[in-house]
Amino acid sequence: MAVISSAFGQVKLTDDDAKKFKNQVTYGKPKVSAKKTAADGQRLFTEFQKQGKVRISLKRSSGK
Repeated sequence: MAVISSAFGQVKLTDDDAKKFKNQVTYGKPKVSAKKTAADGQRLFTEFQKQGKVRISLKRSSGK
């Protein structure tokens, strides 16, 4: 069981890690927050492609 990576960006999963990943991709259900984040990223990407820039706003943490 190992995760092997290289300087060129390749990542290789072996044994149990590969099985877990395959099952997660096949049967896993994304959380609502993950779907929202993906949609926001797609919107920002589209805006960047059209305008060459994007503006993001950061929220203050509650400190907890």
